[in-house]
Amino acid sequence: MAKKVKIERKPIKVKRTRKISEEQREALRERMTKMRKKRKPAEYKNISKTVLALPDDDIYSLKNVKGWIKHNKEMVAALGKQAKGKYVGEKERRIAENQAGSRKAYIRYCEHYLKHGDWIGMFSGQDEEHKVVPRCVVMAYYPDGTPKRSVGVFYQDINMVWSKGMDESEFPHLRDDVPTSSIPLESVTDIAFRENQNRLVK
Repeated sequence: MAKKVKIERKPIKVKRTRKISEEQREALRERMTKMRKKRKPAEYKNISKTVLALPDDDIYSLKNVKGWIKHNKEMVAALGKQAKGKYVGEKERRIAENQAGSRKAYIRYCEHYLKHGDWIGMFSGQDEEHKVVPRCVVMAYYPDGTPKRSVGVFYQDINMVWSKGMDESEFPHLRDDVPTSSIPLESVTDIAFRENQNRLVK
């Protein structure tokens, strides 16, 4: 037979709260207000200037993106607990792990944006509910001077997103003002890539 073991319960220490008068509370409030005024504004040295320049109500503002990061970190923690659950099947565990991995990747996209000011993901928002439209920064051209375009990309020269079925003949005025001889036959990114390639060969 198992012997009964007597367990001694130690009394729980209850932390007593200090009772203060309303005058003392008011004095503390004034003191805290003065301390907040003396505090220096936060210096966001690792945040892009373009991000800092956006107002708080902009969809890609620092405030909003930091909120997205916080939300997704909480979701990663919840999915991690779900995957390690005692009664979770193999399929459910795999789904939770995949979702957590996807959320971690999205957090990295958000952090990259805050640091560099460039959004590199295909979706944005708290739960990636918005599709991102890429914007062409530097134009590229074919040897005959025809612009190279991709479907779903916003182009500044036509001020719209290039869609399937569109043709350059719809925008003849864009080429009439620019002589073919002055149109670069390769983009800046092509030149940079070739220079880097030459350095590696050497």
